[in-house]
Amino acid sequence: MTSDSSLQASVFMNGRGRIADPHDDVPDFCWVTVHLPESMSCDRQSDEEIMNLILCKIQIGNVIIGDSALHSLGFYCLSLPVKGNPGNTGEVLSYAETLTEWWLKQIRLGRVCLDQYSIFQATTRSLEHTNSLEDVPHRWGLSR
Repeated sequence: MTSDSSLQASVFMNGRGRIADPHDDVPDFCWVTVHLPESMSCDRQSDEEIMNLILCKIQIGNVIIGDSALHSLGFYCLSLPVKGNPGNTGEVLSYAETLTEWWLKQIRLGRVCLDQYSIFQATTRSLEHTNSLEDVPHRWGLSR
């Protein structure tokens, strides 16, 4: 694994390991966080069920838009990096919806899975990540 201070571990994984997210300090990104019910826990629901719930919550605006990822910190949530201005809520939510739909498709195709431990149990964020172009999420580095 390589070390890159502009990256941190995502809650998404593939056969090679963790997929990279931008680090909280990377400019021009904000985080859309969706909290999940405390009744959920590791391995009680499929990744697809979790992502469908996340998509629904984004569509109704039941999210927190902030400057850091909250997953892996003990909050029962998943945070998505969104390139954009957090003050433009409509644009941020639209991009988060598109990104969630893309991740949901990747899960359905068996290309990625969720690290449910990071969502439901972890209380510290792992520094491990992968750093290959295949592991950069949909349109992650492109301007909108």
